Amino acid sequence: MSDFLFCSQPRAAGELEAALRRYLSPVAENVVERHGPWGSLAVLRGSHDPPRVLLEADGWVSVLIGDPVVRTGAEPAARSRMGERREAVHAMLRDGETPWFDRIDSGFAALAVGPDGGRVVTDVAAFVPVFAADVAGGIVIGTHLDTVARAAGKNRDIDPVSAADMLINLSCTWPHTLYRGVRQLAPASVTSFDADGKWVDDGAAYWRPLEHNPYRNVGEAAAALRTAVTEDVRAAVQGERTVGLLLSGGEDARAVLGAVPEGVEVRSFVYADWENREVRVARAAAKAYGASLTFGQRTRDHYVDGLQPVSSIIGAHNNFMDVHGWGLHERLGIRDLPVVLGGLSSDSFLKAEHAPSVAPSDSFELPAASAIRPELREAVITRRLEFRRWLAEVRPSSAAEWERLWPFTQRRHSANLHGNRRLFASHEVYHANAVVAIAAAVPPAWKQHRRLFHLAMKPLFRRSWHVPHARWRFPYFGAAANLPLSAGLRVTRGVRALLTGEVRARQQPWPKWRVVARSDAATRAMAALPPLDTPLRAIFTEQSAEALAASIRAEWHPLRELFLLQLAFLATEAERP
Repeated sequence: MSDFLFCSQPRAAGELEAALRRYLSPVAENVVERHGPWGSLAVLRGSHDPPRVLLEADGWVSVLIGDPVVRTGAEPAARSRMGERREAVHAMLRDGETPWFDRIDSGFAALAVGPDGGRVVTDVAAFVPVFAADVAGGIVIGTHLDTVARAAGKNRDIDPVSAADMLINLSCTWPHTLYRGVRQLAPASVTSFDADGKWVDDGAAYWRPLEHNPYRNVGEAAAALRTAVTEDVRAAVQGERTVGLLLSGGEDARAVLGAVPEGVEVRSFVYADWENREVRVARAAAKAYGASLTFGQRTRDHYVDGLQPVSSIIGAHNNFMDVHGWGLHERLGIRDLPVVLGGLSSDSFLKAEHAPSVAPSDSFELPAASAIRPELREAVITRRLEFRRWLAEVRPSSAAEWERLWPFTQRRHSANLHGNRRLFASHEVYHANAVVAIAAAVPPAWKQHRRLFHLAMKPLFRRSWHVPHARWRFPYFGAAANLPLSAGLRVTRGVRALLTGEVRARQQPWPKWRVVARSDAATRAMAALPPLDTPLRAIFTEQSAEALAASIRAEWHPLRELFLLQLAFLATEAERP
């Protein structure tokens, strides 16, 4: 998926292209620039992106980042690259008055500039985030945080509260970013600016995740959810003979596989450190649906080897460790497929993964972080509570759940999406507008214990009824039936582990993060970027490098340690000319 960088003031030829290439060269096929009385625009395109990311017509220039499903009324729903849908999106952006929720599905960002100004449109959850900065006499807008900061001259102005927030919580409180003066635009909004590069508004919302449940019971909601999933899959694969799928030993991507129409060949992929249970279950599931499966085995230093390129392509807003497919996208041929379906976010949106078990208080608990200055920790809590109060205006009963979901950058693991979209033609089914709307509408009690999800997806599991989950259940069956089945599954798997010597073997799809953080490769990378020798030094309490390292190792989750490595690298890069 491509990226854009726009300045309302004209810039020298090549300046914006250089900013994009500085960070995104590992995934860039080409970069084009356009200049006019409205300013300067650069658009970077990857090899898997639609051919018409940028379109010029009727005195307007428009950019569509992503390949979202488009509904014009004249044609069946399909991705924007199909037929005349891209031209239809250009007309929508030019005219402005569009029912965006009904016309363009999730996973996009759009910009249109004309004689009288322009507008930016974000998707329902900012699955593709857009960042903006005010500069003297104008504005800078883009889809890659660090390029916006550099073009706005704010790349050396690190916000210590944001840095502390990310290293403590693994996400940055909306709308803040690592760079002072650079903010993230609101999700599900149209934000306009005039011909002088001045904001006309703060963003007109076209949708909000209201707590309004139109369904009489969970069965009715499940039927609507099943329809939303199957229709999104059908639209995503429209016109394709072969598609890709990121599969696992779980049930979320398996349901997507079950929704693929007959006659469409599916090439599925699974990642792991070795051919463990996760891979074996994924292979059995793929076979049940007639799909092929390719196993992508990670090397020992897979994640640390990707530190610099992955950190660069996703920027300093979310953790590079969640971009699991780096390198594999080339080696396995994933980037060559016209569309690659995924099952991301089902647990979060549809199974109440983040719903608190007890009613939240008026406080915000932080994990241990004594190495970070206490006044910064207090400022982080203030920001988090301000955001919760803002969200409570929309979701008074579930703000504590949705503060981890919306915008999507609030999710600790959202870099999985931000990385994948730049590596291959990623399409996340559970990010469809209709799915997100159902997730927002129904109460958490309906989602818990797989209740909503199982009722909705059971027909899609029928062909794999006999294939278990990589954990202790069968996706086709409900909670009651799984009680005896899971007991039998534990026994058979235990016997197999004894016979094969896998009793202590790791069966999960991801490695132990502590092993990664303590590896020789990670140790060398950390030694090359001591935090106190980087622009992040200001967030730490006064202590020696040895004391700081000891405190971090004693208190921090290893993903926080690795995120520190990423931010130290990017903050250091940002200071360079």
